[in-house]
Amino acid sequence: MANTFLLKIITPDREVYSGEIEKISLKSADGGFEVYANHASMIASTIPCIARFKDAQGVDDELFISKALAQVSNNQMIICSDAAEFEEDIDTARAEDARVRAENRLREAGLYNKERAEAALLRAKQRLILTNSKK
Repeated sequence: MANTFLLKIITPDREVYSGEIEKISLKSADGGFEVYANHASMIASTIPCIARFKDAQGVDDELFISKALAQVSNNQMIICSDAAEFEEDIDTARAEDARVRAENRLREAGLYNKERAEAALLRAKQRLILTNSKK
């Protein structure tokens, strides 16, 4: 059996994932990072990204994670996120509408909060990348 640890991904609405995994890749404002079994305790914040992980059976999977806090302790990782969605949970039309809306708001910079529009654009793009990556 592979060296694994427990991953739990939760949002305000539900537990999105709970299971043993071998590794996970995430992104922070400083760049990408990976966590493996027996990782040192840590707390990290993530940016919207596609989290990639390998489960205990060696199957690769991925999901969109919005900004989040990730805690690693005692061979367990808990990710608390605003939103977390597997590809089948993403409404592609809604994500595309959000992308267009954010791009329009960035063009009209004086009328809208630039940082909020940039964050919305990043979330929309990551969702769309995930839905297009397996086609």
